[in-house]
Amino acid sequence: MLPAGLDLEGGFALIARHCLRQIRANEAGLKFSSDPEFVHQIRVGLRRLRSALSLFKPWIPLPQALAHDLRWLGQRLGAVRDAEVLAHTTLPALALACAGVEDLGKLQDAAAGLAQKRRRKAVQALDSERYQGLLIGLQRWLKRRGWRAESPRPEELGMPLEDAAQAMLTLRSQKLSQQIQSLPDPARAEEWHRLRIAVKKLRYAHGFFQSFAIARIAGQPTQLSALQDLLGQFNDADVGRELLLHLDPKQGRPAAFASGALWAQSQQRIHMVTALLPAFVTGPPAP
Repeated sequence: MLPAGLDLEGGFALIARHCLRQIRANEAGLKFSSDPEFVHQIRVGLRRLRSALSLFKPWIPLPQALAHDLRWLGQRLGAVRDAEVLAHTTLPALALACAGVEDLGKLQDAAAGLAQKRRRKAVQALDSERYQGLLIGLQRWLKRRGWRAESPRPEELGMPLEDAAQAMLTLRSQKLSQQIQSLPDPARAEEWHRLRIAVKKLRYAHGFFQSFAIARIAGQPTQLSALQDLLGQFNDADVGRELLLHLDPKQGRPAAFASGALWAQSQQRIHMVTALLPAFVTGPPAP
């Protein structure tokens, strides 16, 4: 919750520090536990940070070196999260629904092996000088307000945050609306992925500013959450089908079955997603 009276750059700094604290709070769990929730939570902190950086970019540009290292960290954590979702969520649910199918247990074991391998790489990333340098660089940048010399609109850094919040939310809502209206029929996986990113950015932006009475968006927060969840499930299935190609070739038959079942589930979710989209369309249809 953001307190009243913050200016724009002060609000950004507070949001960014909260995100960094979430990342740091889950480091030990990722390193010393096998619980997938720690990977998930550290990724949420990182995604919230990158979303805040995108939201405030018109005033507060991030140095390229830090942006590059944030992408690197996101890729390392994303790889292990994708494998853990497949091993510990997607395939167990599929095995439960298809109890009579042979060798799905072996497929789960193979997926778990891939997840463990990727988790070790993620731990190596957190233990690296590059990661420590990224954290130190971000903290120094925030403390020194390092964006001031490079800000495209320095005269607005001291404006009340509440005055800018609704404009940011409106812009995010408009971008989401435009993406929805420009979706082809049928849409491809990469187009659903871009839509998921737009939904996620709007949801994080609303979360940042929900303490402000002006924090309004197209659609209701519960609808936004439901849409993000459905698109996330669609993405997990799509990524899972891709990961199945990386497993032991001996898992060919069960992997082919699992891939087909995940594709069928994705098609069902598309209909559910489509039913929610009109709530987020603002203005006339795109030409």
